[in-house]
Amino acid sequence: MPRVDSEVPLHPKTGRRVVTKAELQATAGLSGILEELDRGRVLSAFKAAVPAMGFPRWVPGTVDTFFRYSRKADWQAGWARVVWPSNEELCRHLDLSLSGLKKRIRKLIDLGLIRAIDVGTGKRWGRRCPRTQQILQACGFDLSPVGERMPEFLAASAEYEALLQEAKALRAQCSAWSRRVLSMTDHGIENGLQGGDWLVWAAEAKTLAQPAKGVSDPRRLVPIEARLKALHYRVADAIQAFVEPVECVDKEPQGSLTDTLITTTTETMIAKAIAREGSRPAQEEGGVGGEVGTPTQPVVAATSAAKDDLLRGFPMNPEVLLHLVPAYRDWVSSSRPDWSDVEKASQVVRQHLQISAHTYGQAQLVLGGRGAAIVVGTIATKHAAKMVHNPTGYLRKMVEQHLKGELRLDKTLHGLADMAGRPGKATRRGQVAQGSFGRLLG
Repeated sequence: MPRVDSEVPLHPKTGRRVVTKAELQATAGLSGILEELDRGRVLSAFKAAVPAMGFPRWVPGTVDTFFRYSRKADWQAGWARVVWPSNEELCRHLDLSLSGLKKRIRKLIDLGLIRAIDVGTGKRWGRRCPRTQQILQACGFDLSPVGERMPEFLAASAEYEALLQEAKALRAQCSAWSRRVLSMTDHGIENGLQGGDWLVWAAEAKTLAQPAKGVSDPRRLVPIEARLKALHYRVADAIQAFVEPVECVDKEPQGSLTDTLITTTTETMIAKAIAREGSRPAQEEGGVGGEVGTPTQPVVAATSAAKDDLLRGFPMNPEVLLHLVPAYRDWVSSSRPDWSDVEKASQVVRQHLQISAHTYGQAQLVLGGRGAAIVVGTIATKHAAKMVHNPTGYLRKMVEQHLKGELRLDKTLHGLADMAGRPGKATRRGQVAQGSFGRLLG
Protein backbone atom coordinates (compact mmCIF):
# COMPACT_ATOMS: atom_id res chain seq x y z
CA MET A 1 0.00 0.00 0.00
CA PRO A 2 1.28 3.49 -0.72
CA ARG A 3 2.39 5.45 2.34
CA VAL A 4 0.11 8.27 3.33
CA ASP A 5 2.03 11.39 4.34
CA SER A 6 0.35 12.67 7.52
CA GLU A 7 2.57 15.73 7.90
CA VAL A 8 0.88 19.11 7.66
CA PRO A 9 2.04 20.89 4.51
CA LEU A 10 4.12 24.02 5.01
CA HIS A 11 2.42 27.37 4.43
CA PRO A 12 3.52 28.60 1.01
CA LYS A 13 5.70 31.70 0.95
CA THR A 14 3.83 34.78 -0.22
CA GLY A 15 6.51 37.43 0.18
CA ARG A 16 4.25 39.38 2.52
CA ARG A 17 5.53 40.42 5.91
CA VAL A 18 4.12 38.45 8.87
CA VAL A 19 2.30 40.54 11.49
CA THR A 20 3.60 39.84 15.01
CA LYS A 21 1.89 40.05 18.40
CA ALA A 22 4.34 42.76 19.53
CA GLU A 23 3.42 44.91 16.54
CA LEU A 24 -0.30 44.56 17.22
CA GLN A 25 0.16 45.48 20.90
CA ALA A 26 2.35 48.51 20.12
CA THR A 27 -0.13 49.94 17.59
CA ALA A 28 -3.39 48.91 19.26
CA GLY A 29 -4.17 52.45 20.40
CA LEU A 30 -3.51 54.15 17.06
CA SER A 31 -6.50 55.43 15.07
CA GLY A 32 -4.77 55.99 11.73
CA ILE A 33 -6.08 59.57 11.49
CA LEU A 34 -3.40 61.70 9.82
CA GLU A 35 -3.51 65.17 11.38
CA GLU A 36 -1.26 68.00 10.23
CA LEU A 37 2.07 67.86 12.06
CA ASP A 38 5.49 69.46 11.85
CA ARG A 39 8.00 66.82 10.81
CA GLY A 40 10.84 68.43 12.77
CA ARG A 41 8.81 68.67 15.98
CA VAL A 42 7.69 65.05 15.67
CA LEU A 43 11.27 63.84 15.32
CA SER A 44 12.47 66.08 18.17
CA ALA A 45 9.71 64.87 20.53
CA PHE A 46 10.52 61.26 19.68
CA LYS A 47 14.25 61.64 20.34
CA ALA A 48 13.60 63.37 23.68
CA ALA A 49 11.39 60.45 24.78
CA VAL A 50 13.86 57.67 23.88
CA PRO A 51 15.40 57.40 27.40
CA ALA A 52 11.98 57.51 29.06
CA MET A 53 10.52 54.87 26.73
CA GLY A 54 13.48 52.54 27.18
CA PHE A 55 14.16 52.15 23.45
CA PRO A 56 17.50 50.65 22.36
CA ARG A 57 20.32 53.15 21.78
CA TRP A 58 20.38 52.62 18.01
CA VAL A 59 16.67 53.48 17.55
CA PRO A 60 16.97 57.33 17.31
CA GLY A 61 19.62 57.23 14.59
CA THR A 62 17.72 54.65 12.54
CA VAL A 63 14.41 56.53 12.77
CA ASP A 64 16.23 59.74 11.87
CA THR A 65 17.53 58.03 8.70
CA PHE A 66 14.00 57.06 7.66
CA PHE A 67 12.78 60.62 8.28
CA ARG A 68 15.38 61.97 5.83
CA TYR A 69 13.43 60.37 2.99
CA SER A 70 10.19 62.04 4.11
CA ARG A 71 9.26 65.47 2.74
CA LYS A 72 7.91 68.28 4.88
CA ALA A 73 4.77 68.48 2.74
CA ASP A 74 3.99 64.81 3.46
CA TRP A 75 2.98 65.79 7.01
CA GLN A 76 -0.10 67.73 5.94
CA ALA A 77 -3.47 66.50 7.20
CA GLY A 78 -4.60 63.38 5.36
CA TRP A 79 -1.39 62.93 3.35
CA ALA A 80 0.44 59.63 3.37
CA ARG A 81 3.79 59.58 5.19
CA VAL A 82 5.47 56.71 3.41
CA VAL A 83 9.15 56.40 2.44
CA TRP A 84 10.62 53.78 0.13
CA PRO A 85 14.44 53.72 0.44
CA SER A 86 16.16 50.61 -0.91
CA ASN A 87 18.03 48.15 1.28
CA GLU A 88 21.28 49.20 -0.39
CA GLU A 89 20.77 52.86 0.57
CA LEU A 90 19.83 52.02 4.15
CA CYS A 91 22.77 49.65 4.60
CA ARG A 92 25.12 52.35 3.34
CA HIS A 93 23.69 55.13 5.54
CA LEU A 94 23.49 52.96 8.67
CA ASP A 95 26.71 50.99 8.03
CA LEU A 96 24.91 47.66 8.42
CA SER A 97 24.84 44.33 6.70
CA LEU A 98 21.61 43.23 5.01
CA SER A 99 20.79 40.81 7.85
CA GLY A 100 21.51 43.48 10.45
CA LEU A 101 19.24 45.94 8.60
CA LYS A 102 16.39 43.44 8.48
CA LYS A 103 16.66 42.84 12.24
CA ARG A 104 16.46 46.58 12.93
CA ILE A 105 13.46 47.04 10.65
CA ARG A 106 11.69 44.15 12.34
CA LYS A 107 12.41 45.70 15.76
CA LEU A 108 11.12 49.15 14.70
CA ILE A 109 7.91 47.54 13.50
CA ASP A 110 7.51 45.58 16.74
CA LEU A 111 8.04 48.82 18.74
CA GLY A 112 5.18 50.44 16.83
CA LEU A 113 7.37 53.17 15.31
CA ILE A 114 6.95 52.32 11.63
CA ARG A 115 4.48 50.22 9.66
CA ALA A 116 5.49 48.09 6.66
CA ILE A 117 3.44 48.53 3.46
CA ASP A 118 4.10 45.96 0.76
CA VAL A 119 2.30 43.79 -1.79
CA GLY A 120 4.52 40.74 -1.56
CA THR A 121 7.01 41.59 -4.30
CA GLY A 122 9.76 42.66 -1.92
CA LYS A 123 10.25 45.91 -3.86
CA ARG A 124 9.72 49.45 -2.58
CA TRP A 125 8.36 52.20 -4.77
CA GLY A 126 6.15 55.26 -4.68
CA ARG A 127 4.11 57.45 -7.05
CA ARG A 128 3.29 61.13 -6.43
CA CYS A 129 0.83 63.50 -8.01
CA PRO A 130 2.77 65.57 -10.60
CA ARG A 131 0.90 68.74 -9.58
CA THR A 132 0.70 68.56 -5.75
CA GLN A 133 3.46 65.99 -5.07
CA GLN A 134 1.06 64.12 -2.77
CA ILE A 135 1.82 60.42 -2.44
CA LEU A 136 -0.82 58.46 -4.34
CA GLN A 137 0.54 54.93 -4.06
CA ALA A 138 3.59 53.53 -2.33
CA CYS A 139 5.21 50.37 -1.02
CA GLY A 140 7.67 50.99 1.78
CA PHE A 141 7.54 52.16 5.39
CA ASP A 142 4.77 54.29 6.91
CA LEU A 143 6.12 56.84 9.44
CA SER A 144 2.71 58.01 10.67
CA PRO A 145 2.82 55.90 13.91
CA VAL A 146 5.65 58.12 15.20
CA GLY A 147 3.55 61.20 14.50
CA GLU A 148 0.38 59.82 16.04
CA ARG A 149 2.28 58.85 19.21
CA MET A 150 3.71 62.36 19.61
CA PRO A 151 1.51 63.22 22.67
CA GLU A 152 2.68 60.00 24.32
CA PHE A 153 6.31 60.90 23.68
CA LEU A 154 5.87 64.44 25.03
CA ALA A 155 4.23 63.18 28.24
CA ALA A 156 6.88 60.49 28.76
CA SER A 157 9.78 62.91 28.31
CA ALA A 158 8.17 65.49 30.65
CA GLU A 159 7.65 62.87 33.37
CA TYR A 160 11.18 61.57 32.90
CA GLU A 161 12.63 65.08 33.18
CA ALA A 162 10.61 65.70 36.37
CA LEU A 163 12.02 62.49 37.87
CA LEU A 164 15.54 63.57 36.95
CA GLN A 165 15.05 66.94 38.63
CA GLU A 166 13.56 65.26 41.72
CA ALA A 167 16.51 62.88 41.89
CA LYS A 168 18.92 65.80 41.47
CA ALA A 169 17.34 67.61 44.44
CA LEU A 170 17.50 64.45 46.55
CA ARG A 171 21.17 63.88 45.66
CA ALA A 172 21.89 67.44 46.75
CA GLN A 173 20.09 66.81 50.05
CA CYS A 174 22.07 63.61 50.63
CA SER A 175 25.30 65.48 49.97
CA ALA A 176 24.26 68.29 52.32
CA TRP A 177 23.42 65.91 55.19
CA SER A 178 26.70 64.04 54.67
CA ARG A 179 28.77 67.25 54.74
CA ARG A 180 27.08 68.40 57.95
CA VAL A 181 27.73 65.06 59.64
CA LEU A 182 31.40 65.14 58.59
CA SER A 183 31.70 68.74 59.79
CA MET A 184 30.36 67.78 63.22
CA THR A 185 32.48 64.62 63.51
CA ASP A 186 35.57 66.70 62.68
CA HIS A 187 34.55 69.08 65.46
CA GLY A 188 34.17 66.19 67.91
CA ILE A 189 37.56 64.70 67.00
CA GLU A 190 39.46 68.00 67.10
CA ASN A 191 38.03 68.96 70.49
CA GLY A 192 38.45 65.49 71.97
CA LEU A 193 34.80 65.19 72.99
CA GLN A 194 34.18 61.99 74.90
CA GLY A 195 31.19 59.69 74.48
CA GLY A 196 30.84 59.99 70.72
CA ASP A 197 31.86 57.45 68.04
CA TRP A 198 33.11 60.22 65.75
CA LEU A 199 35.20 58.05 63.44
CA VAL A 200 32.43 55.46 63.12
CA TRP A 201 29.85 58.12 62.37
CA ALA A 202 32.08 59.77 59.78
CA ALA A 203 32.62 56.44 58.04
CA GLU A 204 28.88 55.75 58.16
CA ALA A 205 28.10 59.10 56.54
CA LYS A 206 30.53 58.40 53.70
CA THR A 207 29.15 54.88 53.23
CA LEU A 208 25.55 56.10 53.10
CA ALA A 209 26.27 59.01 50.73
CA GLN A 210 28.35 57.02 48.24
CA PRO A 211 25.46 55.01 46.65
CA ALA A 212 23.47 58.22 46.04
CA LYS A 213 25.96 59.49 43.45
CA GLY A 214 24.64 59.14 39.93
CA VAL A 215 21.31 57.58 40.98
CA SER A 216 18.41 58.89 38.84
CA ASP A 217 15.55 57.05 40.58
CA PRO A 218 14.03 59.13 43.42
CA ARG A 219 12.61 55.99 45.06
CA ARG A 220 16.14 54.72 45.71
CA LEU A 221 17.27 58.07 47.10
CA VAL A 222 14.44 58.63 49.63
CA PRO A 223 15.63 55.99 52.16
CA ILE A 224 19.26 57.13 51.76
CA GLU A 225 18.32 60.73 52.59
CA ALA A 226 16.24 59.57 55.59
CA ARG A 227 19.15 57.56 57.02
CA LEU A 228 21.60 60.43 56.54
CA LYS A 229 19.18 62.85 58.19
CA ALA A 230 18.72 60.51 61.15
CA LEU A 231 22.50 60.15 61.48
CA HIS A 232 22.81 63.94 61.41
CA TYR A 233 20.46 64.37 64.35
CA ARG A 234 22.20 61.59 66.27
CA VAL A 235 25.59 63.28 65.89
CA ALA A 236 24.13 66.72 66.65
CA ASP A 237 22.62 65.41 69.89
CA ALA A 238 26.00 63.95 70.88
CA ILE A 239 27.78 67.28 70.32
CA GLN A 240 25.16 69.36 72.09
CA ALA A 241 25.50 67.13 75.14
CA PHE A 242 28.99 68.62 75.66
CA VAL A 243 28.98 72.09 74.12
CA GLU A 244 26.59 74.87 73.26
CA PRO A 245 25.05 74.66 69.78
CA VAL A 246 27.56 75.78 67.17
CA GLU A 247 26.87 77.71 64.01
CA CYS A 248 28.00 74.89 61.73
CA VAL A 249 25.18 72.63 62.99
CA ASP A 250 22.29 73.43 60.64
CA LYS A 251 19.24 71.36 61.49
CA GLU A 252 16.97 72.90 58.87
CA PRO A 253 18.71 72.49 55.47
CA GLN A 254 15.38 72.32 53.67
CA GLY A 255 14.20 75.71 54.88
CA SER A 256 12.01 76.80 57.76
CA LEU A 257 8.34 77.63 57.77
CA THR A 258 6.54 80.58 59.25
CA ASP A 259 3.49 78.45 60.13
CA THR A 260 3.32 76.91 63.58
CA LEU A 261 2.67 73.19 63.88
CA ILE A 262 0.87 73.42 67.21
CA THR A 263 -2.77 74.38 67.36
CA THR A 264 -4.59 75.82 70.32
CA THR A 265 -4.23 73.90 73.60
CA THR A 266 -7.65 75.00 74.84
CA GLU A 267 -9.65 72.07 76.15
CA THR A 268 -12.09 70.98 73.42
CA MET A 269 -15.05 68.74 73.02
CA ILE A 270 -12.85 65.86 71.85
CA ALA A 271 -10.75 66.13 75.00
CA LYS A 272 -13.93 65.84 77.07
CA ALA A 273 -15.02 62.85 75.00
CA ILE A 274 -11.68 61.15 75.63
CA ALA A 275 -11.93 61.76 79.35
CA ARG A 276 -15.51 60.47 79.43
CA GLU A 277 -14.97 57.37 77.27
CA GLY A 278 -11.51 56.56 78.56
CA SER A 279 -8.60 57.02 76.17
CA ARG A 280 -6.60 54.08 74.94
CA PRO A 281 -3.09 54.04 73.50
CA ALA A 282 -2.81 54.63 69.77
CA GLN A 283 -0.87 51.40 69.29
CA GLU A 284 -3.62 49.13 70.71
CA GLU A 285 -6.10 47.20 68.60
CA GLY A 286 -8.66 49.53 67.09
CA GLY A 287 -6.15 52.36 66.96
CA VAL A 288 -3.77 52.94 64.09
CA GLY A 289 -1.49 50.05 64.91
CA GLY A 290 2.20 49.91 65.59
CA GLU A 291 2.94 51.27 62.14
CA VAL A 292 2.31 54.88 63.15
CA GLY A 293 5.42 56.64 64.27
CA THR A 294 7.48 53.47 64.05
CA PRO A 295 10.34 54.21 61.65
CA THR A 296 12.23 51.56 59.73
CA GLN A 297 15.35 50.05 61.31
CA PRO A 298 17.91 52.69 60.20
CA VAL A 299 15.79 55.47 61.68
CA VAL A 300 15.11 53.71 64.97
CA ALA A 301 18.70 54.30 66.06
CA ALA A 302 18.14 58.04 65.74
CA THR A 303 14.91 58.28 67.71
CA SER A 304 14.03 57.62 71.29
CA ALA A 305 11.04 55.70 72.57
CA ALA A 306 9.27 58.99 73.27
CA LYS A 307 9.56 59.96 69.61
CA ASP A 308 8.10 56.67 68.36
CA ASP A 309 4.58 57.49 69.58
CA LEU A 310 3.41 59.89 66.89
CA LEU A 311 -0.01 60.44 68.47
CA ARG A 312 1.21 60.55 72.10
CA GLY A 313 -1.71 58.41 73.28
CA PHE A 314 -4.38 60.16 71.19
CA PRO A 315 -7.06 57.54 70.32
CA MET A 316 -7.40 57.24 66.56
CA ASN A 317 -9.27 55.08 64.06
CA PRO A 318 -10.42 55.57 60.45
CA GLU A 319 -13.83 56.96 61.43
CA VAL A 320 -12.29 59.54 63.76
CA LEU A 321 -9.83 60.65 61.08
CA LEU A 322 -12.59 60.99 58.45
CA HIS A 323 -14.54 63.14 60.91
CA LEU A 324 -11.54 65.44 61.38
CA VAL A 325 -10.47 65.57 57.71
CA PRO A 326 -13.31 66.60 55.33
CA ALA A 327 -11.01 66.22 52.30
CA TYR A 328 -10.78 62.46 52.89
CA ARG A 329 -14.54 61.95 53.04
CA ASP A 330 -14.85 62.84 49.35
CA TRP A 331 -12.66 59.86 48.43
CA VAL A 332 -13.88 57.19 50.87
CA SER A 333 -17.20 55.62 49.89
CA SER A 334 -17.26 52.72 52.35
CA SER A 335 -19.70 52.91 55.25
CA ARG A 336 -17.16 50.94 57.35
CA PRO A 337 -13.83 52.41 56.23
CA ASP A 338 -10.53 50.80 57.12
CA TRP A 339 -6.98 52.11 57.01
CA SER A 340 -6.42 50.97 53.41
CA ASP A 341 -9.33 53.23 52.33
CA VAL A 342 -7.82 56.14 54.25
CA GLU A 343 -4.34 55.62 52.79
CA LYS A 344 -5.75 55.55 49.25
CA ALA A 345 -7.59 58.81 49.93
CA SER A 346 -4.37 60.25 51.32
CA GLN A 347 -2.59 59.53 48.03
CA VAL A 348 -5.24 61.49 46.11
CA VAL A 349 -5.32 64.40 48.55
CA ARG A 350 -1.53 64.78 48.65
CA GLN A 351 -1.57 65.10 44.84
CA HIS A 352 -4.21 67.84 45.08
CA LEU A 353 -2.02 69.59 47.66
CA GLN A 354 0.93 69.26 45.23
CA ILE A 355 3.01 67.42 47.83
CA SER A 356 5.89 65.84 45.94
CA ALA A 357 6.10 62.05 45.67
CA HIS A 358 9.51 61.83 47.34
CA THR A 359 8.43 64.01 50.29
CA TYR A 360 5.35 61.82 50.81
CA GLY A 361 7.50 58.69 50.47
CA GLN A 362 9.88 60.02 53.10
CA ALA A 363 6.94 60.65 55.44
CA GLN A 364 5.76 57.06 54.90
CA LEU A 365 9.26 55.78 55.65
CA VAL A 366 9.53 57.69 58.94
CA LEU A 367 5.90 57.78 60.11
CA GLY A 368 4.53 54.62 58.50
CA GLY A 369 1.71 54.50 55.94
CA ARG A 370 -1.06 55.23 58.44
CA GLY A 371 0.94 57.90 60.20
CA ALA A 372 1.63 59.67 56.91
CA ALA A 373 -2.09 59.55 56.10
CA ILE A 374 -2.92 61.16 59.47
CA VAL A 375 -0.33 63.90 59.05
CA VAL A 376 -1.33 64.68 55.44
CA GLY A 377 -4.96 64.84 56.61
CA THR A 378 -4.12 67.48 59.22
CA ILE A 379 -2.23 69.48 56.60
CA ALA A 380 -5.17 69.27 54.19
CA THR A 381 -7.60 70.57 56.82
CA LYS A 382 -5.29 73.42 57.87
CA HIS A 383 -4.59 74.26 54.21
CA ALA A 384 -8.34 74.55 53.55
CA ALA A 385 -8.54 76.89 56.56
CA LYS A 386 -5.74 79.09 55.07
CA MET A 387 -3.42 78.12 57.94
CA VAL A 388 -0.85 76.37 55.72
CA HIS A 389 0.50 77.83 52.48
CA ASN A 390 3.25 75.36 51.58
CA PRO A 391 2.00 71.78 52.14
CA THR A 392 5.22 70.10 50.92
CA GLY A 393 7.49 72.18 53.15
CA TYR A 394 5.06 71.83 56.04
CA LEU A 395 5.15 68.01 55.76
CA ARG A 396 8.96 68.04 55.69
CA LYS A 397 8.99 70.16 58.84
CA MET A 398 6.60 67.83 60.64
CA VAL A 399 8.76 64.80 59.78
CA GLU A 400 11.87 66.61 61.04
CA GLN A 401 10.16 67.62 64.27
CA HIS A 402 8.96 64.04 64.82
CA LEU A 403 12.52 62.75 64.42
CA LYS A 404 13.62 65.23 67.08
CA GLY A 405 10.71 64.32 69.35
CA GLU A 406 9.27 67.84 69.18
CA LEU A 407 6.09 67.18 67.15
CA ARG A 408 2.88 67.50 69.20
CA LEU A 409 0.39 66.04 66.75
CA ASP A 410 -2.04 65.28 69.58
CA LYS A 411 -2.53 69.01 70.16
CA THR A 412 -3.05 69.58 66.45
CA LEU A 413 -5.73 66.87 66.39
CA HIS A 414 -7.43 68.43 69.42
CA GLY A 415 -7.49 71.70 67.49
CA LEU A 416 -8.99 70.02 64.40
CA ALA A 417 -11.68 68.47 66.57
CA ASP A 418 -12.47 71.91 67.92
CA MET A 419 -12.76 73.25 64.36
CA ALA A 420 -15.00 70.32 63.32
CA GLY A 421 -17.32 70.93 66.27
CA ARG A 422 -17.85 74.65 65.71
CA PRO A 423 -21.46 75.64 64.82
CA GLY A 424 -22.34 76.85 61.35
CA LYS A 425 -20.39 74.23 59.40
CA ALA A 426 -22.18 72.41 56.58
CA THR A 427 -22.83 68.73 57.19
CA ARG A 428 -21.15 66.49 54.64
CA ARG A 429 -21.23 62.76 53.97
CA GLY A 430 -19.56 60.85 56.77
CA GLN A 431 -19.72 63.74 59.26
CA VAL A 432 -21.06 62.87 62.68
CA ALA A 433 -22.67 65.00 65.35
CA GLN A 434 -20.38 66.31 68.07
CA GLY A 435 -22.45 64.59 70.73
CA SER A 436 -21.82 61.18 69.18
CA PHE A 437 -18.13 61.78 68.56
CA GLY A 438 -17.23 60.06 71.80
CA ARG A 439 -18.69 56.83 70.47
CA LEU A 440 -16.18 56.91 67.58
CA LEU A 441 -13.40 56.96 70.10
CA GLY A 442 -14.85 54.16 72.16
